[in-house]
Amino acid sequence: MLYRLLMSASHAADGSRLLSIGVRSFLACATALAIGLALGRPIIGWLSRMKIREKTEKTPIEDEALRRRILGKRGTPTMGGLLVLAGLVPACLLWADPGNVCVGLALLCALALGVLGMADDQLKLRAADRESRGLKVRYKLLGQATVGAAVGLVLVKQAAAGGVAYSVPLLRLAGAGAAVLFALWAAGVVAAMSNATNVTDGLDGLLAGLTPLAAIVLGGACWAAGNPHVAARLGLVHVPGAGELSVFCGALSGACLGFLWFNRHPARVFMGDTGSLAIGGGLAAAALAARQEMLLAVVGLVFLVEFGSSLLQIGSFKLSGRRILPIAPIHHIFEKRGYAEPRIVWGFYLWGAAAALMGLNFLGL
Repeated sequence: MLYRLLMSASHAADGSRLLSIGVRSFLACATALAIGLALGRPIIGWLSRMKIREKTEKTPIEDEALRRRILGKRGTPTMGGLLVLAGLVPACLLWADPGNVCVGLALLCALALGVLGMADDQLKLRAADRESRGLKVRYKLLGQATVGAAVGLVLVKQAAAGGVAYSVPLLRLAGAGAAVLFALWAAGVVAAMSNATNVTDGLDGLLAGLTPLAAIVLGGACWAAGNPHVAARLGLVHVPGAGELSVFCGALSGACLGFLWFNRHPARVFMGDTGSLAIGGGLAAAALAARQEMLLAVVGLVFLVEFGSSLLQIGSFKLSGRRILPIAPIHHIFEKRGYAEPRIVWGFYLWGAAAALMGLNFLGL
């Protein structure tokens, strides 16, 4: 890997600048972007030949006007999350420290949820009737929670050897109970964020454009947490090795930007659950490893609002039989009012940028 080659070169010359995390994060972003742009057309062509196309007629939306707009996207290739993963994985393998546990966990979490999303996408495509919408919710949640709990347990085990205490924010527990509680917390964080990004992926370019805004700030926080002097100055918990996660976040940003080129309106490919679950899982695992879950909630505020609107709608309907919102998630409300799709997406980008700035303020920068 290039990291090892550069590390060996640094013994013969001053490689500190060459090997700096910031430089490698930028190179990971550029590499993932280049891979995405290069592989976009071949992968979209392959998805078309394999007839992996969106069946928008199965979308469970009752509003007729909105259904007609969505039907216009019928036949667009889906499962384009493969393109995101195709950029993310090589960029991390090339530029990140291959022995870093934090990066390995974030990458494996993204891949595991990508596989779960792929299974969900395949079931949706093969279903013969409108009522079949892929994996049952309980099975999907179980898969997400299991992956998240595994991430939490590995981090706790790693912390025992490295001297870093992983715990639920605002709680101070010790011993086996703390480990179990953190595993449950990790399961909740991964499940919540992967579902939040999944719900957000409903308009052309929406999730792919919002993710880099959140990932860049999260990557900066991971770098700060991995640097003892910066962490002390900002009041963060120092997590050895967390700085490498900025390379992962850079790679994720580049992969999403490469996908955005083909997913912008009118989209030539959809991300599908393959990509949306992987993105949320990767962000969640990185935040957990760097102990930046609260920051993730800030920079991912748009994702959580979208997810919260869906939960609010479902809960209200089940408890009272009434819908508290005209339609959910929130981006559909603007569609229902007749706003053009690009206008809605750019508006959400502005809110995503505001959330990213709030995240910087949260860090004290």
